[in-house]
Amino acid sequence: MRAIGWLAAFAAVTPLLNHGSVAAQTAFGLKGGVTWADAAFVDQFTSEALLRKAGGGFVTLPLSERGTVQLEALYLERGFSTSGLHRDGSRTRMSYLDFPVLLRFRLTPAPARVRPILLGGAYWGHEVGCRLEGGVAQFEESNSCEGRFQLRGVADVGLIAGAALEVTAAEAWFVTVEARYHYGVRNLHWDPASDGAQARNLSAMAGFGVRVGG
Repeated sequence: MRAIGWLAAFAAVTPLLNHGSVAAQTAFGLKGGVTWADAAFVDQFTSEALLRKAGGGFVTLPLSERGTVQLEALYLERGFSTSGLHRDGSRTRMSYLDFPVLLRFRLTPAPARVRPILLGGAYWGHEVGCRLEGGVAQFEESNSCEGRFQLRGVADVGLIAGAALEVTAAEAWFVTVEARYHYGVRNLHWDPASDGAQARNLSAMAGFGVRVGG
């Protein structure tokens, strides 16, 4: 919830940025889409990606003529098939609130209507839900993440790389489409003796935003 407070604070100071071309780069928006989620494991068994949901809001603030920083609050679903590990055909489905901080570099001049953008950064995520589906009857606490992953952690940290395309729609409004890859660097189990599950998400999202100032 602290990150939501940060977003509110940035919204409060936005009027102070309403001057010149720099202010025109300040933007707010919403986006959503799908993500293909799986995990990397120490023993490198083959996992199957699950199609999940992603979405949330963002605020973009200028750093330079072509560089910006983007703060996001996203609901991102993670997960993986454990059929290769336990051979029971079960699926682990996790839900997180992610708070990415991204550096973005625009490849075209500011007046361009179509703006390709490269992005990269990091995220911190907090688990808000977890459940098991499929063949989990052999476990004492069927369909329970607590039953299978008793030492799992509720936090995830990782890196992000991707690209976006912003297209001016009308006046200050724009639409955005993007593809990005999230790679978790923290062991989701928090257990040195575990399989070392590290979350991986390949996401495709679309949304809209509005530039303020200028």
